[in-house]
Amino acid sequence: MRDPIAATPPGEIHGDDDVSISALVGLVLFGAVMPAGPARPQDVTEDWDLTVDPAQQLTMASLDFGGNAIALRCKAGVLDFFLTGTPTTTEAFRTVRVTAGGIMDERQNWEVRPGAPVLSATEPDRLARQLRAGGDLNLRIESVATDERAIRFRLTTPPSAASLDQVLSACGAALTDEWDLRPRASTDVIWEHLATPEYPRAGLREGVPLATVRLACIVPANGRFNECRILSETPGGLGFGRNALAAARQSRVTLPEGDTGSVGKVVQFTVRFRPSE
Repeated sequence: MRDPIAATPPGEIHGDDDVSISALVGLVLFGAVMPAGPARPQDVTEDWDLTVDPAQQLTMASLDFGGNAIALRCKAGVLDFFLTGTPTTTEAFRTVRVTAGGIMDERQNWEVRPGAPVLSATEPDRLARQLRAGGDLNLRIESVATDERAIRFRLTTPPSAASLDQVLSACGAALTDEWDLRPRASTDVIWEHLATPEYPRAGLREGVPLATVRLACIVPANGRFNECRILSETPGGLGFGRNALAAARQSRVTLPEGDTGSVGKVVQFTVRFRPSE
């Protein structure tokens, strides 16, 4: 039986995004009812446009392509990468095939913002690092219905000497990471035994009602994770990430029948903490 946590794609939008998404769309000259249109070239001699608002705990780098925009945003310590100008949908996630830098035609699950023409990338820091040198960002949003066509975007981005680094640094994200080019598993692991993570005492003292930790692990051949890392931890500094790592290493996983190619690849999953009643 598959674990519902593991089956939930990462890349969640957190906090007061009803306000911040609207601000993002406004900053890059999009309205919620504006249809998707053809992308126009960005001036490749320029860096990304940088917005810094300390009062909103916001640092954002964005590019406006006329019919679409992309933005890397650090908001209150949470990092997101957005594509705007996409068709609205009732789906929670869309499958997007991504080519950028060293990422080659990789299948990813991007989160949909309900009622808004916005998708949120699975690994915002990793994608941003692939775009620091500039070049084409190729995206293909796969169809979800037999009568629907896939949607392709080819967005040429300028090198970013400062703006992307400033956003990454604002959220404490690394500017380089050796895991970026490790291949990602195309299927989810199946949990044979799922260890329950311990709710940290510091979280109880602070009265945290919900905490979320995103983990990345190397798919093991023996069923036990021994190489894992924290991708994001909200809130941070209270021990949620440490306890999520401990639970992952105490769990046992297997792969879907016939999947022999995922061992050694990176798989991601989300752990959620709620205090006991």
